Amino acid sequence: MQKYVSIHLDRTNSKPLYQQLFEQLLDLIKQQKIINNEKLPPIRKLANLLDVNTVTVVNAYRLLEQNNLVYSRVGSGTFVRIPANDVSNAQDTEEKDLHEYDVPELKMMDQGQVEISEDAINFASVIPAPELFPVDDFKIILNEILDRDKGNAFGYQESQGFLPLRESISSYLEQNGIITRPDNIQIISGAQQGIDIIAKTLVNFGDYIITESPTYTGAIAAFKSRGARIIPITIKDDGISIEKLEKAIKTFHPKLIYTMPNFQNPTGYCYSDEKKKALLELSAKENLYIIEDDSFTELSYDNIERHPLKAIDDNQRVIYIKSFSKIFMPGLRVAFLVSPENVIPDLVAAKHSSDVSTSGFIQRAFYLYLKKNLWKKHILHMKNVYRERYLVMLESMRRNFPDDVTFDAPGGGMTFWAKLPNACSADEFYKQCLESNVIITPGSLFYPDNHDTNYFRLSFAALYPQDIEKGIVELSKCYQRHAASPRLKKAEYTPLL
Repeated sequence: MQKYVSIHLDRTNSKPLYQQLFEQLLDLIKQQKIINNEKLPPIRKLANLLDVNTVTVVNAYRLLEQNNLVYSRVGSGTFVRIPANDVSNAQDTEEKDLHEYDVPELKMMDQGQVEISEDAINFASVIPAPELFPVDDFKIILNEILDRDKGNAFGYQESQGFLPLRESISSYLEQNGIITRPDNIQIISGAQQGIDIIAKTLVNFGDYIITESPTYTGAIAAFKSRGARIIPITIKDDGISIEKLEKAIKTFHPKLIYTMPNFQNPTGYCYSDEKKKALLELSAKENLYIIEDDSFTELSYDNIERHPLKAIDDNQRVIYIKSFSKIFMPGLRVAFLVSPENVIPDLVAAKHSSDVSTSGFIQRAFYLYLKKNLWKKHILHMKNVYRERYLVMLESMRRNFPDDVTFDAPGGGMTFWAKLPNACSADEFYKQCLESNVIITPGSLFYPDNHDTNYFRLSFAALYPQDIEKGIVELSKCYQRHAASPRLKKAEYTPLL
C-alpha cells in the first residue's frame, strides 16, 4: 500500500474526489509504479487509507475500467489491464465521464436499483406487481412440503438441483418442443446466475463475446466481470444481422454468442424462423455456443406461436436459460439452464463454487407447483393480465404520442422500445420525466459503453391499466413541453470503451 500513500485528494477542489483519484491512479500506471496485471488495493482498504467513502473508490475504479485500463476477476479483485507504455494513449476522461455520472439515478438503475416514490408511475420495472403473485396457491404448496418432508426440506441439495424438479422441468420443456434429459438440466438461482456461471465456465480474460445491441445490462456486467470484450451487433425487428455476425466471427473469433430470440430485452423484437435457422447453422459451422436467455416466450398476445431457439437445436450448440422470476415470484430466485452434455460438469462445478446449491426448500416447492399443473394455471392468468395491459399501453401510445416519437408493437413480452427524434437525448428525457414523477429506462443502459441514445424502454409489468393511461399521457406532455428545449438535445460523447 506504500505507493498509494502519495495520493492526495483535495476536498476544496471543485473536481469530484473520484475524478481526482482516477487521475492519480492513472499517473501511477503511466509512471509504471503500478504495472500490468498488478492487483489494485481492495476498495474498502483504499477508502480507509484515503479517508473517503467506498463509493469514491468504486467510481474511480469504474472510470479505469471504462477506459480499458483495468479488469475485474470475480472474488479476486481489480487488476491493471494494459502495459504501462500503452497508457499514455488513454484519453482525458473529464468530458467522457459526464455522461456516466451526470445522472446519478442512472448509475443506480444500471446496478439494478432505483429509488421510487410511492406515487411515481414506474415504466422502468419488469417485475410483476406483488398483487399478481400466486400467494394462496403457493402457501398450500409450502405447507404440504413441510408436512411431508419436515426438516429434510431444509437440507443441502445436490449442486445440479433436486432430481424430481429436473424431471418435471424436462417434461415441461417437452411440451414446448425442447427434448432434453434431466441430466442436462442445472437448477440455478435466477437467470443472472446462469449467465454468470456460464461465463465462469467458458470465458477467459480477453475472450470476445458477441451480443445483440442493445441487450440486457446484466449479461454485459457478467461478461465484463470475466475480462471479456463485448462485440455488439445491431438487432433488427427480425433478429440480429447474420451478415454482420459472420463478419464479426471471422474478425474476432468469439467464444460465445448471447441472444434473446423471443421478445428481446429491451426491444421486444422476435427472431424470424429464417434468422433462427441461420444462427444455428452458423454456430455449428464455427463451433460456437449460443446462450439463449428466455424469459417471455409464453407471453405472446398476437396469436403467433413462437418457440425457443433451443427447440430446433439439433447440433447441441445452445445453452438455454429459463427464468420463472419475471412471471412468477422474483424473490424466489428459481431458474434453470439446459446445456449440451459435455458442458454440464463444468457448469455444476461453477454453480457449487457460487452458492453450493439453490434453496432445497424452494426447489421442492416449485417441483410440486409444476407437478400439480399450477404453473400452467398461473401462466394463463398472467398472460391474460398482461395482454390487457399491453393493449392499453399500445392504444394509449398510438393515441397520445406525437408522430415524431415512434415505436413498434412487439406482440408480446412486457416492454415497448420507443424512439425520440434523432437529435434528442433519452438520458435528458429520463431526467425530465423524473421531474414529472414518471420513470422510464433510457436506452443508454442497454449498451456496453452506455452511450447516450434517442431510444427508451417502457414496461407495463408493474402498472395497472389506469396508471398506464395516466403515465403515457404525462410522458407525452413532458415531451411536448421540452421538445424544443436545449436540455433535450443530445450531447456528443466519446464512447467509453
